[in-house]
Amino acid sequence: MRGFFNGFFKLMGILLPCILLPAMASAQGISETLSGMQPVLDRIYAEMLPMCSKLIGVARGLGGFGAMWYIGARVFRHQSNAEPIDMYPLLRPFALGMAILLFPTVISVMNGILQPTVLATGSMVSGSNAVIAKLLKAKEEAMKKSKYYQMYIGEDGRGDRDKWYVRP
Repeated sequence: MRGFFNGFFKLMGILLPCILLPAMASAQGISETLSGMQPVLDRIYAEMLPMCSKLIGVARGLGGFGAMWYIGARVFRHQSNAEPIDMYPLLRPFALGMAILLFPTVISVMNGILQPTVLATGSMVSGSNAVIAKLLKAKEEAMKKSKYYQMYIGEDGRGDRDKWYVRP
């Protein structure tokens, strides 16, 4: 039992900062850091899955037992009432029980299917970042050419004080 709590606290020690850090972090410059987060998350996933294998095994056993208990209770009720067994309502708990029992395989299949989506959205982000940077640069240059920018900020950052006090 002590090993379970040590593993649980290690897991919480990793997950809590991952959950709370974005809420406390500044949003400035986050577009550069987002592209670098996916490898970190992949590494954490690869490290944590073997560490949680015992906990996953217990959860698989409990989930499988619960699904089989539900199916057994339903079948017993039909048999005790001398009714034919209706299999269609039992398909969902059976499918859930199979997904629980085959959890690592299901997760691997989902990661394999969703990995191309991660790569595609990553390439979209890099392309959109370049376009946004280009638009911001054009907007900044257009703003520097305006008379209000020259009046309030100017080339040296102080602006033109004589123009400040002139009424438009």
